[in-house]
Formats: sequence, C-alpha cells, structure tokens
Amino acid sequence: MKRSLLTGLCLALALGAFADTRGDEIARQYFSLPKARDTQASAVMTIIDRSGARKIRRLEIYYRETPEGKDAYLSFSEPADIAGTKFLTLSHRGGGSEQRLYLPALKKTRRISSDDKGGAFVNSDFSFYDLEDRNFEDNTYTFLAENQSIADRAFEGMKFYKIEMKPKDASAPYSRTVAYVNEDDHFVYRLDCFDRRGGSLLKTILFVKVVDAKGYLIPTETLIENYKTGSKTLLAMRDVRVDLGLSPRVFSVQNLER
Repeated sequence: MKRSLLTGLCLALALGAFADTRGDEIARQYFSLPKARDTQASAVMTIIDRSGARKIRRLEIYYRETPEGKDAYLSFSEPADIAGTKFLTLSHRGGGSEQRLYLPALKKTRRISSDDKGGAFVNSDFSFYDLEDRNFEDNTYTFLAENQSIADRAFEGMKFYKIEMKPKDASAPYSRTVAYVNEDDHFVYRLDCFDRRGGSLLKTILFVKVVDAKGYLIPTETLIENYKTGSKTLLAMRDVRVDLGLSPRVFSVQNLER
C-alpha cells in the first residue's frame, strides 16, 4: 500500500511538472511570434450597454516595438465630448508600464497609477491594464487542455490549447487568465479574465478577426464582454499599416499634450 501511495504521488508530481513545462512552451510560442516594428490604424470603438444602447467613438492608433516592449499612442477624434482625448503607454520591461491620459476639457495629463490600472478606459470595457503590453516573464503558466473549441462562428474549425496564466504583479486586477492558443498559428484568440476579488469570471476578450499583415498576425476586431456590468465593447481597426518607420516623437509626452 505504501509503495502504491508513493508511486501515485510521484506520478502526480511528474504530471504536474509536465503540465507546467508544456504551459511554458505554448506561451513561449505565442510570445515569440514575429511583431511589426510599428503599426498605424484608424479604429472605431463601439460600446454597448446592458440595455443595448450604443456609443460610437473614432480614434487613431499607433504602436511601436522597443527593447522594453510595445509602446502605444491613441488619439480620439469623435464624438465631440471625447475628441482630443489622448492616451500614451510606454513599456518598461520588468518595471511596469508608464501610462498617461490627456483630457482636453481639463487641459491636463493624468498619470495612471498601478492601483488605477483596473479602472475602465474612457468608460469602455477595456481597462488600462488591458492596454499594457505583456512579456513572457510577467506570468506563470499551467497547461490545462488541448483540442479545445471556441463557441463562435469566427473560430469555426480551429482547435486550441488552453493554458492558465497567473500574473506575478500583485496589483494586477485579474487573479488569473485562461488563454486559448491556436494550435496552428500559436496566436491567442480568447482570454477569460477572473477577478482578483472573489475569483469570479469578470470578462472575456475575443480577438474575433486576425489578419496577416506582411507576416505579422494583428487582431483587427476585438470584442470584450463584461460580465460584471453586462456591457460589451468592440474595437475594429481599419487601414492597418505596418513597418512605417514612425517617429519616436509620436510616443512622447510632448505629443500627448500638444
């Protein structure tokens, strides 16, 4: 009996170690995908509240890759009550991102603290945390399953690995996130995000449409469903261009306040 218990324990430990190793391998494949040096796109953000009422916002999006991670600059042009609002993220590997929001009505730039990154971005279902870049070393990973499906016509015929990602940052708004990684192209198409408070499912992020632009996989339609508020947000990017050689001045506080 003792030998049987010991054998079972060793087997369980071995399987656990294998699962973690496999989770790491799958995550590394995603984080190792080629990335555009920079990206520019026009976008429409549609916010749908619990009753079905819609708010439409238009913006320009700029990204660039640096040794520290992905920087982002967003500028809203419509409607009038949000026009001129700008947002800047500067990545710092291992040290958290620097985020600033310019509010034209106040003619003031607000720096987003780590405690505020779980808050809603311009009253959408994106949090400031959702708009930060992520690196492999930011999480621990556990393999959960393979040959999984996503119940949406956009993902018909696709099969996915499921891995659990737990953030190392204690200030992260999610206790864990379950990622669906495509078994063919290794891109993440779905994220189930669980609340740090209570551990319930807080939101699902679906990358409904992903395009190949010069060999880079870029999500051009992102849908967030918020189970806490009952609202949804769709971000649709158009006229996506990559490797333009964008000026570093785009991603500056001076440009934010100009």
